[in-house]
Amino acid sequence: MTQLYAGLAGLALLAGLFVLWPFMVSKSGRRPDSRKLNIELTRQRLAEMQREVAEGLIGRQDKDQLEQELKAALALEQDKADRPQSPSRWILLAGLLLAGVLSLYSYWQANEIGNLQHWRQANAQLAELGRRVVVEADPSVTAEELQQFALALRTKLKQQPQAPEGWLLLGRLHASLNRLDSAIEAYEKSLAQDPGRPGALLSISQALVMTGSEANLRRALGYLKRLQQIEPDNLSALGLTAIAATQLGSQELALDSWQQLAATLPEGDPMASMVAQRIAELTGTGQTRVLMTINLAEGLKSKLPEQGYLFLFAREAGSEMKMPAAVVRVPLSELPMELELTDANAMLGDYKLSSLTHAQLIARVSRDPNVETASGELQGETMVDISPGTLMQGQILIDKELNE
Repeated sequence: MTQLYAGLAGLALLAGLFVLWPFMVSKSGRRPDSRKLNIELTRQRLAEMQREVAEGLIGRQDKDQLEQELKAALALEQDKADRPQSPSRWILLAGLLLAGVLSLYSYWQANEIGNLQHWRQANAQLAELGRRVVVEADPSVTAEELQQFALALRTKLKQQPQAPEGWLLLGRLHASLNRLDSAIEAYEKSLAQDPGRPGALLSISQALVMTGSEANLRRALGYLKRLQQIEPDNLSALGLTAIAATQLGSQELALDSWQQLAATLPEGDPMASMVAQRIAELTGTGQTRVLMTINLAEGLKSKLPEQGYLFLFAREAGSEMKMPAAVVRVPLSELPMELELTDANAMLGDYKLSSLTHAQLIARVSRDPNVETASGELQGETMVDISPGTLMQGQILIDKELNE
């Protein structure tokens, strides 16, 4: 560092000499030469004017006037030459100061002194940050502290690269900071030293799948295959395989993985419904279904007809299209009752339940089999967001009497 600072001082001195050199030259010689030259030129011009008067080229009165003007010009030039040059000096000094500041700033940036101090601080806190991040899993650790920990750990690994667990930890730190490329690179270094480490195989597969690129998805499947050979019951590996295969369009591998996962999941696992949905989508058995439990308000029970029909139909909420996308009609019996709508109940081939986004579900009690509205019919409704290929459930309370 001493040599660097000495070099910086030398550069600053050299820059100062370059800035001050014109000023020093001007002080030493240029100004006296200019003064003598002006006086000599003035003398020559006065002699020429005497000759011109003698030859009759100009009158004596004109000669006197020109002589006065010439002497006044000479006096003005001499006054400028003798005037102090302090403003220029200050400008030069300011330029020298600015050059020094710019030199210091350039040196600071080029040598990344700020980063060096940050690196030293991170190294000093390595043990403390390691305890909080790794041992205690402290939730109060900030992103900046994770960055410091990653920087210090990377420095230590550069000094002691034969540490597969260290590279694995560094990769997970990068992944938590969403630096997927750096995370993958660190995982690769860990696996290069310990190819059978399950944690590294799973972590690099997760990072590769998160990138979403086809090449990385195929690489992830390779790592996951190796992991499943080591740990056949690893559910995380099975789930990642299913996800990667689904994204690649490898339907056979995706379906096989989802089905294995469904058979392995414990009863009541919250992932079971999602896995079942994926299987249904891949096998084509998944269909859009709405299952409604229909009940009657207590105050309308006396108005319930002895014979009639119960309708359940769905249409797009807020749309000008009033025709139902799906409708089902059953003879009236005891309420509550469950009714189901599917695409099979569509009235038009290209307008069906799965075509809807936000459905208005209406249940209506009618005395005749006609779906048209009539006065005295009983009705209730609800709203349901439609998710194609899934089962949606809800309830409808018939709570009003139509008067039209």
